[in-house]
Amino acid sequence: MSSENNHLSLPSEASRPSLWQPQPIDKVTIDQVLRGLKRRSAVGILAGALVSIGFLGYSYLFLRSYRHSVLVQARPGTSLASLRQLSPISLPLLSGETKGDVATLVQVLNSDIVLRPIYEKFLVANPDLDPKQYSYQSFIRSLKIQPAKATSGKSLLDQSGQKIIEIQFSAKEKEKIESLLGILVEELKRFSEEEKENQIADNLRYVNQEIQKTLSQIDDLEDQLNQFRFQNQVVRPDLVASQLNSVNSGSSNLETYLSLLDNLISARNENRVKLESAQATFNSLEAQLRLSPAEALAAANLAASQNYQELLTKLTEAETRLAGEQAKLNENSPTVQALQEEKRLLLEQARQQARQITIRNQDQVRQPETLIGYQSAVSESLIAKYIETRIELEALRRADAELSNQIQTTEAEISRVIRLANPYRKMEQRFAAAQEALRLLLQTRQSLQLQIAQRDFTWRVLSDIDNKEEYQVTPRLLRALVIALMLGGVSGLLLALILDWLDDRFLEVEQIRQQTPLPILGEIPLTKTFDQLAFSRLETPLTLWGLQHRLPSATPAFRESFYFLLTQLESLGLPRSLAITGTVGKEGQTTLAIYLAVAAAAMGKRVLLVDANLRQPSMHQGLGIPNVAGLGELLQGEMPFPHWFSLLANRAERLWVLTAGQVQQEPMILLSSARWFDFLEGAKDTFDCVILDVPPILAAAEAHRVLAAVERALLVVRLKKTRREAFAQALQACDLSLQQKLLGIVVNGVAVNHRDFRGYQNSAAESAVAPLSI
Repeated sequence: MSSENNHLSLPSEASRPSLWQPQPIDKVTIDQVLRGLKRRSAVGILAGALVSIGFLGYSYLFLRSYRHSVLVQARPGTSLASLRQLSPISLPLLSGETKGDVATLVQVLNSDIVLRPIYEKFLVANPDLDPKQYSYQSFIRSLKIQPAKATSGKSLLDQSGQKIIEIQFSAKEKEKIESLLGILVEELKRFSEEEKENQIADNLRYVNQEIQKTLSQIDDLEDQLNQFRFQNQVVRPDLVASQLNSVNSGSSNLETYLSLLDNLISARNENRVKLESAQATFNSLEAQLRLSPAEALAAANLAASQNYQELLTKLTEAETRLAGEQAKLNENSPTVQALQEEKRLLLEQARQQARQITIRNQDQVRQPETLIGYQSAVSESLIAKYIETRIELEALRRADAELSNQIQTTEAEISRVIRLANPYRKMEQRFAAAQEALRLLLQTRQSLQLQIAQRDFTWRVLSDIDNKEEYQVTPRLLRALVIALMLGGVSGLLLALILDWLDDRFLEVEQIRQQTPLPILGEIPLTKTFDQLAFSRLETPLTLWGLQHRLPSATPAFRESFYFLLTQLESLGLPRSLAITGTVGKEGQTTLAIYLAVAAAAMGKRVLLVDANLRQPSMHQGLGIPNVAGLGELLQGEMPFPHWFSLLANRAERLWVLTAGQVQQEPMILLSSARWFDFLEGAKDTFDCVILDVPPILAAAEAHRVLAAVERALLVVRLKKTRREAFAQALQACDLSLQQKLLGIVVNGVAVNHRDFRGYQNSAAESAVAPLSI
């Protein structure tokens, strides 16, 4: 193939993006999640099954318990009227009347007074129970007492008015249930005994007397508190209100005074800010007018006088005429003198008018005639503002004095209330103690009333406690199975997602596409069988191996994948020198190089397959030929370069193999020498394609030298082997100087559905009997 056809539709190095483009975590799609679940479906199903089985086993061994119910008939007994007369306050149960009330009976049986003695007897009867592990609350949760329900949902009630109560108990052992129900039946029977009638009556009578005494004490203490408040004019002097005091409400006096003091201080601070501002304004106006407040007020009064204003107008006109005559006549002219006399008379009248107007302020304004001339528009505005500022200043000063007095008064009240807090708190504590004593007495009386209520009934057990065949097992099998399936499903999904997220290997071709813009040119399926290849040996002047014939043994999908890869390479322009490399090794690049060369030779091209992995050669092992002499000896100068045309002129083989040989020098030095480049140029002139098996990019430094010398390269990625981190490092290393060298990616180890090739295998089996010559 000529160099003119060796073209690639790839962008230039300057415009080409980075080969490694990691996908952000926040861009993970639902399709990727579903793919991950599909990849880990086996692990997820196994984990889910184990969790489900484990939960079922745990439920059977530790959560399984037995449950049994008994029906108890409550029959009305003789009412103890004498005892009821001793309890003036009715029992706060579900109804006012206990006799025949099944709701009251249920509440009586569920009370701590009834159940705690039963719990203690149950522990005594079963010494294997630890009170710390099997607490009273656990006992309550295991016991359920409720009215028995008929099929219609209504409480069971026979014709005589007798009620039926259902008692249900759960335990892990049937013997525990039998023990508890036996103790409970004995306690119910004991309810109908009358041996404690007199003791209950005495206790109830004593409790009622103590309640009356405590009520009287509470009344006295409340009177003392009210008298203390009235005498000292306080409601509550301390800061923290007592939770036991139900008489007082609202905030305390000390809180009120403290809040008032804060408000007064804040108001005085605001008033003083305004006072400073008004004082500054007043000083500024006083400097402009140069008048005292009394003079300013007098000037304002003069401005408001109509007669005074008329005199000023006439005086102004006289001065105008006088100025005009003085400009035309001399000072001795009769006209001028007449005008001067008129001016003097008007000025005297104005001064007299000013004295009359300012007579009220004659102590502050000694010379009112000096105010003449302050009646202009500007002066009048300044004087009005000056007087307003003076008035505002006086009002702010009075307000500041008043606020200071109120603050002093409030501080004195705070001191007084603080002194009253200690004696008030002691009185209130005695009041709270009396209230607590009353609460305890009322609780005791309620307990005695419960005992009275219990005496109103006789009990009869309607169920067979000893029949263990009727005990039910909890939880039910169906419920446990549903929970087990749910837990197994969730745990399986989570484990599958976590394992898939933690796995750094490439598991699907789509994962590779998401990480790099390089095209995927081929997908090589998994196979366990390979073709049988026969070679002939050419010794002079170097050892070459020519492929004589090929006996197909690999799967059709495996062979066809290389023809597809070769077709893709031809569509891009098959390079004359093509390197096959990987990331870290053991990814199948040697096998890929061999079968790609075999496919190209089968398509009629003359191919040279070179093992350029001088450090760890393996091609001769895959082909079954000895590695006697090869590329290493050629580069070390131990044998001359052959004349390829004359050497292969009479040979019919289209595939020739050059092994790595025995390398004595450093591979980096050999692959950087001029003989290496001369070898490549000579081979490209003779063969249609030179395919080189190159060391992995991250495993050997000489791989970069080989990739720099060849025209194009293919990067092999093996599913379930190549890790993302190594793949990223390899692409980032190529980004520096070898970006244009990588033609694309070949994915090895792809799972293929063999049913798609079943028909092809049947048709290809006949042609695979005879060997294929190449």
